[in-house]
Amino acid sequence: MKLRIIFLAGLSAGILLTAFSAGEESERPAPAYVGATKCKVCHLGIFNSWAGTRHREAMSSLQGEETVDVTCLECHTTGFGAGGYGADADILDLGGVQCEACHGAGALYSFSSIMTKPELSSRAGLVTPDSLNCVKCHNAKSPTFKGFAYKVGLLTGTHSRKRD
Repeated sequence: MKLRIIFLAGLSAGILLTAFSAGEESERPAPAYVGATKCKVCHLGIFNSWAGTRHREAMSSLQGEETVDVTCLECHTTGFGAGGYGADADILDLGGVQCEACHGAGALYSFSSIMTKPELSSRAGLVTPDSLNCVKCHNAKSPTFKGFAYKVGLLTGTHSRKRD
């Protein structure tokens, strides 16, 4: 059974590598979201650190009409309007600002055989976020905006550990 899993993981990685290294860029469908519990399997320390942040509870901070307001959902959920939160077949809990809100939808890079290879995971859609990702939500359009300090936010708003 273990050999079969290793074979399938290798085959999947090979298929992805072939798909991402094709010389001609073709339009691909957006990758699917997998949810923070999938990331937790390999990144338990980071998950636990994130679990104590306001980002995890971002959806529950919305009240009344805010819970259906598109302008609120874009920043208080993961993947809203891009196949994530609120999608037709939304079987995942994507409320709150989860891993994929910053690192991109994970269906193509969430395998350990891909995540252990930085170039391959990047080509499979893993985003290394920077301050520009953050200011998409942390800006003056937010009714609760009081300024934003990127480096402080990395330690208090997302997670305090970079890697497991």
